[in-house]
Amino acid sequence: MTTNRAAPVRLPVRGYERGFDWTYQVPPREPVRQPVPVVLDGLWLNTGDQANGLCVIVEDLTGWLDSPPIDGNDVDRVISDGAAWGPKVLRARTISISGAATGPRDELGRFRDELTARAANREPVQLAVGDWDLQRVLTADVRAGTELYRHRPLGSSGFRYQLSLTAADPALYQGTWQTATLTNLTADDTGRDYPREFPWKYALPYISNQTILRNDGNYPAPVHVLYTGDLTESNLTDGTSGIRVATLETNVQILVATASLTAEAEGGLSRASYILPGSRPMWVPPRSYARWFLRAGGTGSVLLAWRSTWV
Repeated sequence: MTTNRAAPVRLPVRGYERGFDWTYQVPPREPVRQPVPVVLDGLWLNTGDQANGLCVIVEDLTGWLDSPPIDGNDVDRVISDGAAWGPKVLRARTISISGAATGPRDELGRFRDELTARAANREPVQLAVGDWDLQRVLTADVRAGTELYRHRPLGSSGFRYQLSLTAADPALYQGTWQTATLTNLTADDTGRDYPREFPWKYALPYISNQTILRNDGNYPAPVHVLYTGDLTESNLTDGTSGIRVATLETNVQILVATASLTAEAEGGLSRASYILPGSRPMWVPPRSYARWFLRAGGTGSVLLAWRSTWV
């Protein structure tokens, strides 16, 4: 008795004998979704499995991308319809992080100690949260409030926690700073010398007393300005608003916040000593850019530092 066995079917990669191509298309693989990074003062809270056996995850994050508390301060009109617009202000942002950790006891104890130390810290620290879809990292300076840190054990191999944080500044900032330095124009800033029988001058790639500030966020971005003397009759302007600063001697430095018009300098000198009348707050508009100019005398410089800003 014989058994008939079917011969194996072989599909050629290229079927030349049939006069057409056989092409095998590899189906696309779904991209591997990595955990969204959540980092509190250098402590990673959402890494998943680690090489040391510890597994930490963030189960819930509230208040981060929510709108911060807002007070409109509108006032009802008397013997008239409607209300009068009041000054609208953003209050402090409250952020709550709920998570869990499992793993070896010694690693759990180390993670718990580091987390509770950050909750009890008196000084603000940085909280950074990533967004894989938009490929950005947003940051805020936070400090634990009155609730501090809550701990719930899960047997001997893990625990859950809840941490409440307060961001006094409700805005969320880009993880990296942008900087630009402005100096005064001089007679030599018209171009570069080209070796020839007589000098040729070509345009500089930039003009030293102006720069473009970009803000990819959805909220006006404040700018921190470090003035270094000597500078006289200093006026930093965007063409509409401007900040005028008193004369600075050589190597004297002050730090000015353009949104609040506050100035800090060595020796405790305040705004009254430096910010001159006629100055107005300045920001970089959201999802746009602004060109800022420095109009001053002297050989000093102005360093601008800012970050894209969201709310």
